[in-house]
Amino acid sequence: MLTPSIREDLQLFEGTPLEDGSPTWLLFDTLTNKYFTIGLNAFRLLNYWNADVDTKTFIKNVEQKGVNLKEEELSDFISFLKVNDLISHHNSEDTKFLIEKYKNQKKHFILSIIHNYLFFKIPLLKPDTFLDSTLMLAKIIGSKLVRYIVYVLGLIGIYFVIQNWDQFINTFLYFFNWNGFIFYAFSLVLVKAIHEFGHAYVAKNYGCNVNSMGIAFLVFFPFLYTDNTNAWRLRDYSNRLRINFAGISTELHLALLATFFWSILEPGTLKSIAFFIATTSWVSSLLINISPFMRFDGYYVLADFLRVENLQPRAFSLAKWKLRQIIFGLNHEQPEKMNANKINFLIFYAWSTWIYRFFLFIGIAILVYHYTFKVLGIILFVVEIIWFICLPIYREMALWWKMRSDIGLSFNFIRTILFILVLFFLFFYPWKNYQKIPAILQSENFISIYAPEEAQIKRVHIKEGDKVQKDQLLIELISPLLNYKINQTIGNLELADLQINNALKSKTNREQLLSLRSKKNKLETEILNHNKIKSSLNIRAPFNAEITFLEKFKKDQWVNQEDPLLSLVDKDTQTIFAFISEKNIAKIDQTKDLFFISSHIDSPKIPLSIKSISKSPVNNFNLYPIVTSLYSGPIAARENSSSDIISEQAYYLISMNLVGDITKVDQKMLGSVNIAIYPTSFAERIYKYVYAVLIRELSF
Repeated sequence: MLTPSIREDLQLFEGTPLEDGSPTWLLFDTLTNKYFTIGLNAFRLLNYWNADVDTKTFIKNVEQKGVNLKEEELSDFISFLKVNDLISHHNSEDTKFLIEKYKNQKKHFILSIIHNYLFFKIPLLKPDTFLDSTLMLAKIIGSKLVRYIVYVLGLIGIYFVIQNWDQFINTFLYFFNWNGFIFYAFSLVLVKAIHEFGHAYVAKNYGCNVNSMGIAFLVFFPFLYTDNTNAWRLRDYSNRLRINFAGISTELHLALLATFFWSILEPGTLKSIAFFIATTSWVSSLLINISPFMRFDGYYVLADFLRVENLQPRAFSLAKWKLRQIIFGLNHEQPEKMNANKINFLIFYAWSTWIYRFFLFIGIAILVYHYTFKVLGIILFVVEIIWFICLPIYREMALWWKMRSDIGLSFNFIRTILFILVLFFLFFYPWKNYQKIPAILQSENFISIYAPEEAQIKRVHIKEGDKVQKDQLLIELISPLLNYKINQTIGNLELADLQINNALKSKTNREQLLSLRSKKNKLETEILNHNKIKSSLNIRAPFNAEITFLEKFKKDQWVNQEDPLLSLVDKDTQTIFAFISEKNIAKIDQTKDLFFISSHIDSPKIPLSIKSISKSPVNNFNLYPIVTSLYSGPIAARENSSSDIISEQAYYLISMNLVGDITKVDQKMLGSVNIAIYPTSFAERIYKYVYAVLIRELSF
């Protein structure tokens, strides 16, 4: 085999030393704008390279110059050059290689769509000339004096925000709508544009060209980007760190300024703009860009801080090596040598990234599913799960299968098998046979009594704590206004009778007889209603009960219709209402003992028996508000437009009798019931849940 011709347009730069101090060089491909890090041996090969020479002859020539070179190393180096298109192609063999490479790289139409859907870039401008002409202005804005002024103003702004925290939060809630969303979108574009120019100006300050700026899409989610590839030329890691941190730093300075202006401006458009920029900058910088788990600024800052180029691929390689060692006890060679503490950190970082991405991609898949029409949503959801989660797992397990000859019956492997068996046992064994459900202990008969209308206290016949009988007189009320209305209506009735008698005697007035009789009937009805209200002013007990609440009244005191006069409870008719979700209604085991456990710590367990279970689920909790989240209860609920309390999911109502003697309650006591259910495993529950979701979502 002959050595190929290396492209003459490639450029070579001195790189940063490795952790062990060995030198590196950067090989720059001007066509693809890519940098390749090479070591001392590869540099020597480039230095002594001769094209179109037999490989064995080349090895002899290099060895004569003091370089120890094996045939495998030379073959690997040539493969590196070919795979990355760093050679010139002149003969038919090179042409065949290019054709074969093109065929291998050519993706299926569907795979091409999937890849472009998952991630693609759109360059918008080449800012290098503009950056050169405005670099001096950027240096002035980024000077120490300006930064210190921003810090002082920002601290003042933060102090005023803390002093007016309620106003700040209320402003956020005020803009929590579609109009606010549009304003936040514009603010995000502005803030991110300034963020990217922060990267670009710092890179330009260190002599790096900025080839392009544009917009990239990750699963249709847009974000701006700056091509800072030339920063690889910088030998000083601290300079690269400053470039990568420049975006976050710019946003934080912008957030400090916007916070200050929000705190001093009068309410209006400018104050709203400052609020949008401040909140967008704080949230974007602290929650998104600073994360090292995705390839945003935080990732590159961490890579340069650790001085580990290609952080994620190297960390993932170490993490997979460690995982195989833990699971199978494989003693394969470590992917690379470095400080033990750094290796442990990279392994922890890689595992954390896998967990983070697992939940992130599931969340993205769910969002994509819900924000597209159903057929496309299902397809994209499946693509997300397969591409980002299932495919990496499959590749790793396929690699395990290829390594099966290296896997022996080691302690690690036996431990792994036992661990998997324990997990299977926990997952498939039907464990839980009791469930705690919310419940209310209350009397069947209880009532608060109000005055039928505004009245005066005439006489009170009872006191708080008295036991009363049904229909017993409790309070006498009088209403002067009602008496006046009754007397007035009686007078009008007498007048109507007189008018009817006159109409009967006079032929000329007989045509008014029908309307006069109608008026008389109306007046009689009014008198009847007034008398009913008057009789209700004598408050009587609706059932046998105990007076649990009685306002302290004085004679002739006025009372209204809004405040209760007294409360009655029949403590001899107590029952319990419990609420079980519809997914567990079919699992109730009525043969097991039941107990009510009060929310009061010192209350004993109360044995129960089931009296009845509602035939249909209920989600209106107007009669049982105490168990809902609106009143700090365990059942999630909301209030609809009609002021009804509606639960987020349906519950069945279980009525229960109390067994044995118990402590009597005044009205209601919140607690829970430990109800027996037929045991089911986690696997069965997950299967039924997934099956139900699939049936629901595929029915279109």
